[in-house]
Amino acid sequence: MRGAFNKDVLRSVTHSLGRFLAIAGIVALGTGFYAGLRMTAPDMKLAADQFYDGTNLMDIRVVSTLGLTDDDLAALRGVEGVAQVMGAYETDVMATVNDEQYAIRVHSLPAAAAESDTGDGVNAVSGAADYLNRPVLVEGSWPVREGECVLSADKVMNTPTKIGDTVQITEGSQDVDDVLATRTYQVVGYVHSSYYVSSTSMGTTSLGSGSVQQFMYVPESDFSKDLPYTEAFVTVAGAAGEFSGSDAYFERVHEVEDRIEALAPAREQARADGLRADAQKELDEKRADYERERADAEQQLDDAQRQLDEAAAAIAENEQKLADAQAAYDRGAGELASQRASAEAQLAEAERQLADGRAQTDAARPAIEQGQAQLADAWAQWQQGADALAAGWGEWQGRQDALSAKAAEWQQGMALWQAAWDANEDHPENPDYAENRARLEAQKQVLDAGKDEIDRRQAALDEARGELETQQQAVNAARGELDAQQAAFDAQKAQFDAAVAQVEQGTADLASARSQADAQIAAAQQQLDEAAAQIASGRSQLEQGRADYEGGLAEYERQKADADAQFADAERQIADAQQKIDDLENPSWLVMDRDQNYGVASFESDANRVDSIAQVFPFIFFLVAALVALTTMTRMVEEERVLIGTFKALGYSRARIASKYLLYAAVASVTGSVLGIAVLSQVLPAVISEAYAIIYFVPHGPLPIDLGLAGLAAGLGVGVTLVATWAAVFATLRERPATLMLPRAPKAGKRILLERIAPLWRRLSFSWKVTFRNLFRYKKRFVMTVIGIAGCTALLLTGLGLQDAINDIIDKQYGEIVHYNAVVTTEDDLPAASQQELDDLLGAGGAVESFTRVQSASMVASGPDKADVHASVVVPEDPGGLADFLTVRTRVGHEPLSIGDDGVVLAEKLANELGVGVGDTVRLAEQDEMGNATDKTFDLTVTGVMENYIYNYVFIGPGEYARMQGGQPAFSTYYAVTSSDAGERAQFNDAVRAIDGVKTVAYNDEVIDAYKSMLKSVGLIVIVLVVAAAALAFIVLYNLTNINITERQREIATLKVLGFTPREVSAYIYRETMLLSVIGCAVGLVLGVFMEGFVVVTAEVDQVMFGRTIHAASFVIAFLLTMLFTVLVMLAMRRKLARVDMVESLKSNE
Repeated sequence: MRGAFNKDVLRSVTHSLGRFLAIAGIVALGTGFYAGLRMTAPDMKLAADQFYDGTNLMDIRVVSTLGLTDDDLAALRGVEGVAQVMGAYETDVMATVNDEQYAIRVHSLPAAAAESDTGDGVNAVSGAADYLNRPVLVEGSWPVREGECVLSADKVMNTPTKIGDTVQITEGSQDVDDVLATRTYQVVGYVHSSYYVSSTSMGTTSLGSGSVQQFMYVPESDFSKDLPYTEAFVTVAGAAGEFSGSDAYFERVHEVEDRIEALAPAREQARADGLRADAQKELDEKRADYERERADAEQQLDDAQRQLDEAAAAIAENEQKLADAQAAYDRGAGELASQRASAEAQLAEAERQLADGRAQTDAARPAIEQGQAQLADAWAQWQQGADALAAGWGEWQGRQDALSAKAAEWQQGMALWQAAWDANEDHPENPDYAENRARLEAQKQVLDAGKDEIDRRQAALDEARGELETQQQAVNAARGELDAQQAAFDAQKAQFDAAVAQVEQGTADLASARSQADAQIAAAQQQLDEAAAQIASGRSQLEQGRADYEGGLAEYERQKADADAQFADAERQIADAQQKIDDLENPSWLVMDRDQNYGVASFESDANRVDSIAQVFPFIFFLVAALVALTTMTRMVEEERVLIGTFKALGYSRARIASKYLLYAAVASVTGSVLGIAVLSQVLPAVISEAYAIIYFVPHGPLPIDLGLAGLAAGLGVGVTLVATWAAVFATLRERPATLMLPRAPKAGKRILLERIAPLWRRLSFSWKVTFRNLFRYKKRFVMTVIGIAGCTALLLTGLGLQDAINDIIDKQYGEIVHYNAVVTTEDDLPAASQQELDDLLGAGGAVESFTRVQSASMVASGPDKADVHASVVVPEDPGGLADFLTVRTRVGHEPLSIGDDGVVLAEKLANELGVGVGDTVRLAEQDEMGNATDKTFDLTVTGVMENYIYNYVFIGPGEYARMQGGQPAFSTYYAVTSSDAGERAQFNDAVRAIDGVKTVAYNDEVIDAYKSMLKSVGLIVIVLVVAAAALAFIVLYNLTNINITERQREIATLKVLGFTPREVSAYIYRETMLLSVIGCAVGLVLGVFMEGFVVVTAEVDQVMFGRTIHAASFVIAFLLTMLFTVLVMLAMRRKLARVDMVESLKSNE
């Protein structure tokens, strides 16, 4: 009987292969997805561990704020547990490659690199034990000569580079010329580096935008030998044998870290003492040089002072001589002036006297002339009278008496007039002189008229002989009088002529004396002029000497002031140097393990994220597997009710009977588990690792099957199947054998909810009514189908939504949020001329359409949920105008946010990571050169949380930033919207970079294209999810449709007998399937939203927020694909439906 029972078990498998494969398939999906996803993280870590070990990646990095010495390296080698120690140099630079600028971290490459073997792309084999962090050469050759370099092969460059390109260094965080041997490097190769497994974030820097964009290795000999080591890399003995990131690994590393930290204070003190001693020695030497140079300078100044004193004495002596000569000149000039004055006085007196004499003669001259005229007139009158008397002697003889009387009267008037005239003429200074003279002249005219009258009467009185004789007497008397007057006049005239001669002689004598005096004075003046010329010449020479002296004195004073300033500056420098030496603090050693390496830590974190997804995501398959097993085994048990009753009647125990079905389910689930784990444990890790290659470079490693995870996955798959099988068998085994041998009574029919809606129900056809009744009649099948289809749709929507979320990173960030495509950064203290030139260039049109200024800085943010998150702080100069270059809005609702003068707006990713929202406080800290937070912190109140997908931005209003920092920002970064024309952009690049103080010019559109091409590998994940969803849908629908057809064979046969066409029969069955698929799709779309949200949030990487929106097209595609899978299943089941035999079916007792 046991053999027959076992044969029956085997027969059950062979006769129901579809059922068996359905269980195996769904279990394969569940266990395969669980095992594959759970093994992905270990496989990723294993590949990374092999890469780290193969390239001898450091376990510990030691950095000192004052550098490390060979003694420090020797001390590190002496620490217990330290295997190898390598000192290294690094510096950050800004460099131009193919007209694009990058912030590059330059590392020293030991000479041992040239001898290493990196042919397999994973391991770097070298005989130099202390050669750590070994890069793997991908293309080209190692840099061995000065000016050669290798670049990262993983970093996406704006413009692709090639071997032979030039890297031109423009500036550095340190003086480039003091650090590196050259500023121009030629690319000779490309490398992978385990020190930089992340290709998207390589650390922070004080240059450019604040992020390292590329790394570069140059020969170690290119670094100055005068510099201390920048860092020391340490490997821990035995750590390579442990799994990187494991507890055992960190236990070994932390022990050595603790020992190094214990060593640090002594080495810090030794370094400080050595620096102080070296600095003090150098300072003492410089102080001695200074004292010697000062003594020499003071001696030179003393010599110059002595020469100036001698020159001053000579000038003083010459000034005295000039003063004496000037005094003698002044005395001579005084005497000459006195003599001139005396001569002038004498001459003036003589002039006065001559003037008086001349005045007297001039005064007398009119009287003389007048007298002479009068005498002439009188003589003329007399002569006239005599002539008249002689001519008319006979005629007027008679009238002579009257005329004589009249003449006497006239004579008397004339005498009176003459007297008055003489009196008046004697006093010409009399104020009335002119008036009297006029009056007398008038009287004279009257008298002359009277004389005429007398003459006329004399003629009339010819008969008066007596009168004529009287008149003759008068004439004779007048003659005598005139003779007397003539004599008197002649005497007076002689006196007058003598006076005039005397005046003329005095005038001649005066002229002679004046000429003699002028000659004497001229001679004296000539002597004085000669003396004055000599004095002027001496004074000119003195002034020249004084000018030369003053120039020498000014030069001396300038040189002395310069010397004093230089002395003071030198003394200050010496004092400052001494103070620095005295104040020199001990350096700080920073001891960091791999967790502080961004790439290593980020890769580990993302691997853990995958593991978090793996612990939840596959359980939908286990749920569907349980339902499929429950439905399938329930149907199998129902089909074998009679056989089970027979077994019970024959005495088989319940356990024995149940073992058949449990064994059946176990074989199916074990088979599925083995196949699923074997396949998907290789496929899923490979696909996910390939997707993460967008961000990380870790060579593909082996994909071993973790037996523990495989056993867990198989246990879950087999377990849920067996539990479902037991549930299906247990209820049947409780019935009596007799009951089991009878067919199960059909379910009692009852009205469904839709029948209660009479108007609608009456309008339905018979077939639709049957369809709706069957949907609600078979509730298990309804639930099973809806859950299976929902799982399928949810998987599809998750894959498509994940693709949307990743693609939205670029599309939304640079399509909807960021509108500028160029960033120009300058020095904070940009010269005014450069500032004006840059503003003019940006505002001139052409390549630049518009621009705005901001201040950007790298800081460290902390909040309630997380601390020390690197963030980029942006302060707009014009917050209102920033909207043209950046859309500041909320993600939900797209409500605009205002930064304003005092706003603080955080990127959503940063806000979520810190656990802060509007009204909460965020703490920002400045960072040191290592990117660590300093003690200088600022607490700010968050005013908004904005939609943003790339980088952790903090936008701060200029007023708030000024209050925070205590001063206005420099606004040294420009956001610009530029032309996409290559020619215009090249001209703009050349013009901007030629401006003194411009540091970088970067564009984001070329980066966008490069990243979009990288994101294509995300499609692999979508393909895997689509295949899994298709398999899930096919298994569920095939199994349920198969069961549905099997259960309803009598019903289908009856329909055929009643004349239903094959098409109508198919529609009768498949209509239910389609409706169930539509309902399942609707549920799946809702479930998919939650699943996609969980996957997106869990899978996000640092500083990147995936898109949160599932595109409408993804919903449509997920729905259509699910319905396509349904149609394919229905097509596959058409043969089974067609093969239903009407006769045999109607014979069955079901």
